[in-house]
Amino acid sequence: MNKTSYKFAKNAVRILLLGLFFILLYFYFDKEFMMKAIQQMVVHPIIILTVLGMYFLSFFLKGIAWKLYLNANVRLSSCLIGLFYSLLFNHLFPLKVGDGLRVMVMNQREKQVSVEQSFHSVFVLRVMDTLLLMILVGIGLPFFPLSLEMPALFSIGLFICFLLAGGFILRYVPSVFLSRQVSMLKNALSGGRGLVVISLIFLSWVLEGAILFGVAVISLEPLSMGAAIWVNSVTIIGQLFQFAPGGLGTYESVMSYTLLTAGIPLGKGLSMAILSHGLKFVFSFVVGGIVIAVSPVSLKNVKRWSGMKG
Repeated sequence: MNKTSYKFAKNAVRILLLGLFFILLYFYFDKEFMMKAIQQMVVHPIIILTVLGMYFLSFFLKGIAWKLYLNANVRLSSCLIGLFYSLLFNHLFPLKVGDGLRVMVMNQREKQVSVEQSFHSVFVLRVMDTLLLMILVGIGLPFFPLSLEMPALFSIGLFICFLLAGGFILRYVPSVFLSRQVSMLKNALSGGRGLVVISLIFLSWVLEGAILFGVAVISLEPLSMGAAIWVNSVTIIGQLFQFAPGGLGTYESVMSYTLLTAGIPLGKGLSMAILSHGLKFVFSFVVGGIVIAVSPVSLKNVKRWSGMKG
């Protein structure tokens, strides 16, 4: 698969998922359920603050994992600032550009870390993110069978997405580049430090499921924490095809479908997906505003670094 074909196929998947979101919005959006859920969120701010606190903790663990991986006496604050800059700009721009900022913020704040070191650490940790999310998805698959209670186009579309995702990795990524990164990954996983890094990242993704679980509790929908973790993991993998700021549309399409497999009707699932995604947007803007105030970056550098997509 050459570069042109790769871009065409990936953009086709992005458009497909975005189109499926509008189909869901037109046929299944439950306005009454959405309004009641929003009212419950206003009535129960402690639940919202608690799950947002757990969401922050998930990034805190990712920051510790990054610090341990670099093993270069970097400050934890630099890791968190880089992560939150990345989160903010991934929610502001259509495509994932935050990793370039993450790389350069680390390099600028920690002079002993070269751009190459920073880039490879971000790349390897991203690979580990994906692998651990796949493990979480695999663990849940026996408990959440594929649902066919939906338009055939939706099921077929998602199936094609996952096939293409695997195809991209096997056919498009150059073997030499892939071998080098695999070698780096093996080095990162060796010894006790590697085990700690893996454990921290794994636990961070478990904690991220708290957002959806909190929305389910407020909405009085029967969704266990385990199911929330599984649904969130599938949804995040789907963000590989982000097409709008923060993965708008893609996130809701994939989460609605996976919530259906967990027993939540499409109408309610769509509202829960929109609400949980909305909370993540609010969080990204709040922490993003804080890191901009604490460690500002010039607009010139933002434009230059954003072009370095990880």
